[in-house]
Amino acid sequence: MSVLTSDGATLRAFADSVLRAAEENAEEVVPVILAVTGGVLTEAEPGSIALQDEDDGPGLLWATFAGRRMVFRYNILTAMVELRDGRTDGNPTRLFGRRALPMDIVNFFGALRAERRG
Repeated sequence: MSVLTSDGATLRAFADSVLRAAEENAEEVVPVILAVTGGVLTEAEPGSIALQDEDDGPGLLWATFAGRRMVFRYNILTAMVELRDGRTDGNPTRLFGRRALPMDIVNFFGALRAERRG
């Protein structure tokens, strides 16, 4: 079940749940989750952000970018945020973790911005 509140409150709930799940890796995860939630907040279509409960993790963050529905999931085993395009299963389209360069994250969300405007 998806819970839709304000985009900011939804992102805060996602970030809080990820940071609780990542307690042992918080130092590595904090910069990543800040970058990802910031990118989602600035680039997602307003009102499209929703948090879906997940039994074995912090939940799934859904958002729409340029008409494309995407989902972000924190993987506790890898300490990475996984991105999938329109589905929750299969291999992730993109991974965000401590080894991701800040510019990689900026470029990813920037490409979504360009896609939205184009």
